[in-house]
Amino acid sequence: MAGKMIKYLSVHSIVSLFLSFAIGMFVLAGCDKSDPEPYDPIPEIVLNDFNNRYPGATLLNDHFGENTEGWAELKFIDSDGVKGTAHYKDGLWMMTNKEFSKKDFLLQIPRKVARTYVGTGVENEDYSSDNSYVMEISRRYLEKKQYEFRFMIPHEDKTAIDGLVYAIWSIAIDEDGDLLYYYNGFINSSYSWKDITSSLNCVVGFLPMGSTILGCVNEYGDNLIFFKHDGIVKTAVSKQGLDWGWDKTYFPIDSTNITKAVADARDTFLSENEGYRFTTLYDVENRFGKYYGLKFEIGDWKDPTSNWSATTIYIPR
Repeated sequence: MAGKMIKYLSVHSIVSLFLSFAIGMFVLAGCDKSDPEPYDPIPEIVLNDFNNRYPGATLLNDHFGENTEGWAELKFIDSDGVKGTAHYKDGLWMMTNKEFSKKDFLLQIPRKVARTYVGTGVENEDYSSDNSYVMEISRRYLEKKQYEFRFMIPHEDKTAIDGLVYAIWSIAIDEDGDLLYYYNGFINSSYSWKDITSSLNCVVGFLPMGSTILGCVNEYGDNLIFFKHDGIVKTAVSKQGLDWGWDKTYFPIDSTNITKAVADARDTFLSENEGYRFTTLYDVENRFGKYYGLKFEIGDWKDPTSNWSATTIYIPR
């Protein structure tokens, strides 16, 4: 049975903060290559759209009218008192990110979102880092807002000099409270990925009829588009190496009643890889066909915030 397995995703480690940082420095589609130079005045078409979109907002002085690549960046304080930045490309609004207080954001964000955040069970969050944030993301072409959280969680590590190491965690939740992403790893900040047009154009044709796009993140250089179909949150991957083309769609499924082929694949992997656990079964469709994806993880099971490695094997459905 082991010979029939398709090893589609190799083992990847999230133990290295350096690796996460290096990947985060990739130039993403739609990102500026350099910081824009201040330029005034703000184009009239941009200012008119901004005023209609955010009535009662106070425009701040540290804004950019439009740079040589056509991007305009307007920083403001919204009527609800939350600071935000609206991004325009060639006169068209592309996205807005609003940043909440890292101390009392649970009182500021929508109740449905707050309930889902608390329901993840996360605790001991550390938002003191400059790289941590709580953001509301609105995008062109997407009807729903996304709430994105990045923070650190301390855990003990005997190899560290001071015995304390921090793991990066990222959570994404849509405005209706659907949990989109919850991972001990690294995603690029959504506000650095301002234009998702290429990914949406490539992925939308592969989504089932009746799907609703909920949000998106960039993970290790690839764009994950979250959508809901038949009441299930699913993930479509737009791959950077394919010019942002569709690579696969997957979602977790019940692993209690598995087929013999899946059980054999699971048992074979565990017998050959000491220390791993079978954690998730996925329904997967990629460019080559339909598969079951079996995810295995290894780490300190007594400390879920510790460093982990994971691998996924694929077998035909």
